[in-house]
Amino acid sequence: MIWPIGQPLGLLHDTAMRSRKIWLELADQIDFYCERSGSIHLAREQDELDVLKEFVHAEGNSRDASLLSPEEVVHHAPGVNPQGMLGGMYSPHELNIESRTAVAKIWSWIEEQPNTKLIRGFEVARVRANQVESTQGEVINAGHIYFTAGHDGISHYPDLFPRDRFSLCKLQMMRTIPQPSNWKMGTHIAGGWTLRHYDSFSNCPSLPSLKERISLQYPDFDTHGIHIMLSQHASGDLVIGDSHTYGDDITPFDDEHIDRIIIENAKHLVSAPTWKIDKRWHGIYLKRRDGNPLLVVHPEPGITILNAFGGAGMTLSFGVAERVVQSQGQETFERTLAEST
Repeated sequence: MIWPIGQPLGLLHDTAMRSRKIWLELADQIDFYCERSGSIHLAREQDELDVLKEFVHAEGNSRDASLLSPEEVVHHAPGVNPQGMLGGMYSPHELNIESRTAVAKIWSWIEEQPNTKLIRGFEVARVRANQVESTQGEVINAGHIYFTAGHDGISHYPDLFPRDRFSLCKLQMMRTIPQPSNWKMGTHIAGGWTLRHYDSFSNCPSLPSLKERISLQYPDFDTHGIHIMLSQHASGDLVIGDSHTYGDDITPFDDEHIDRIIIENAKHLVSAPTWKIDKRWHGIYLKRRDGNPLLVVHPEPGITILNAFGGAGMTLSFGVAERVVQSQGQETFERTLAEST
């Protein structure tokens, strides 16, 4: 999911929209699946509908989001479950990309570019100013190093990632078998639980009461960091998620109880013909805990670290990368973000 709707207005939303444009340009050039699906947040409770109304009508909101009646929701997303639905909010900007195929095609395309060398199987042992050394003792010298090692990167500059400001996050995901009879869900779908998860909704006056109601009605959602979103790929399979487990609570074992909660409640949102699961997996990413959205820092000459995008990596990364590279180290994304807000 390329998800600009989740980013607060200002630099983050602008960056998400720039990333969206780059995704579309790459898809046209490289020919991978990239659908302009848009998204719908469904409201099945009055407080969810209240938050969506406040979001759409907020002063200065320039997102092109619009409120939908239940009938309009079904028009955009014929696969939703209409039972108990009060309405929804449509956004046209979200993209649906099948990362399994897109990432491989992008890497192949990069490898074909002039003056570009893609080195495989190079496991980084040490990073120094203008130099990277592998576990095999190979050394690469560079005018500038952009270090984007994800949650593994904390071992190289541990002082930059104190536990009170950064945390690992594990999320569980599932994918169904292809839906039969050419069944189509429509747009990306998010439930009212998702309104708790993204900063773009944080200023909605009704959000605190929504959070309180969900904590009482769905205590497991808070315990396991669950909010439910669904996407459908070109082959017809539904991708379903997700949960969020942080820090010391992370184990290598996936929790079947979490998957059951997600599936049971996903059925309230979408009337899929089959919920037979084909694949289950988990991912781990690095997330900031101090209110900042990501980390862009220059620890020593010739090195820029980009990390801690949380769950917004596909949404933000192209736009952040472009801005950071073009600035040639003269600014940090964090400082620019602080100035813009």
